Amino acid sequence: MYRRMIRKADLMEKMIDTVDARDALQSRADHANVLRRAANRCMTCAEPDACEKWLAGHDRAEEAPGYCRNHDLFERLKHDIEAEKLQHA
Repeated sequence: MYRRMIRKADLMEKMIDTVDARDALQSRADHANVLRRAANRCMTCAEPDACEKWLAGHDRAEEAPGYCRNHDLFERLKHDIEAEKLQHA
């Protein structure tokens, strides 16, 4: 069980970097809570093999695959960062 948890945590970290959501995540005032909820979703994911395979084929991607339980979160985070950049421009 511990190995599965570590594997899923590693996959989540890689997904965050692959979809370039790390800065957006860390810039949130409540980033610890957001990260905790994201980790919980990832831990209950039934697709770690598909995730691992997808990540192996992508160094960078515009968005996470549709089956990713954090897909919508990553999209919202990236949208928030873009909106912030436009406000300050």
